[in-house]
Amino acid sequence: MRAATSDDVDFMWQMLFYASHSDHEDGTTLDDIKKNPDLIRHLVGWGERDGDVGLIALDCTGLTRVPVGAAWIRRMIGHEQDDVTFVDDATPELVISVEPDLIGRGAGSRLITRILQLADDAEIDQIVLTARASNPAVPLYERHGFETTERITNRVGTDSVKMLRVR
Repeated sequence: MRAATSDDVDFMWQMLFYASHSDHEDGTTLDDIKKNPDLIRHLVGWGERDGDVGLIALDCTGLTRVPVGAAWIRRMIGHEQDDVTFVDDATPELVISVEPDLIGRGAGSRLITRILQLADDAEIDQIVLTARASNPAVPLYERHGFETTERITNRVGTDSVKMLRVR
């Protein structure tokens, strides 16, 4: 695992594609999410904003280190705060995802453990995330201290949970 940099943004877009379940939406492409106002707030200008913190999980089994997952937190500003997921100026939103063929192998657990350690070290008091209500990762988030605060209708009209972790 290593710190994410602005050089990782292309990979992070791919991870956001999976995290947002856009890969399950017929006809939706990676280019589509880069224009989606509900999603671009997570990555446009990433690394330039105070408080942007991220990690890249790497597969080191071969001769090269290949990115296989990412987790990042970001505070929303300006019009980004109009989203139902917004809590307050001090509460960043977490995005986390791993390559689909690696789900269930522990990469997500390692990513969330480490990103939450970084948040605690930075004295971030709370973090918010949203997940589809049917997402099998919801119990993982609960094990890491996230509690459902609200059920919301997501951007595609299905149920999601808004979850908050208080340090």
